[in-house]
Amino acid sequence: MIFRLFKKYIRISKTERKILNLLFLWFIYAFILVRFIPLRWFSKLLGKFNKETIVDLNNKQIEIVFLVKKNIKRWKKYLPWKIKCFEEAIVAKKILNKYNIKTTLYLGVNKNKENGLVAHAWLKAGSKVIAGEKGFEKFVVVGFYS
Repeated sequence: MIFRLFKKYIRISKTERKILNLLFLWFIYAFILVRFIPLRWFSKLLGKFNKETIVDLNNKQIEIVFLVKKNIKRWKKYLPWKIKCFEEAIVAKKILNKYNIKTTLYLGVNKNKENGLVAHAWLKAGSKVIAGEKGFEKFVVVGFYS
């Protein structure tokens, strides 16, 4: 299995390989941030609070967004921990910032009969949802970072 994965890794493009490597490092960083450090301590790293960015993506940016989204799904299968939506959104935001793609990270809540309040995070670049797209429209936005 490892040999097969290594062969796939070598065949992908240089840009995709770079994104894959950066994602791995950012997933470790986001894991530590989200699970051990309160949000108020690292919220400035996420951008300006309650400032939304609206941007039209060009073809090159759409390609980078697609590669980031695709490789996040890859890592979610192979990492030994369950990746939370907030971690996923932080990682995608940091990678896309590196490529000068403006994004907005949304934080939302919803009332659930079993669990009470449920929180969710998702990331958008322009009109495209990059991370946390599953069911984001059910949540009420309580804050966002750009």
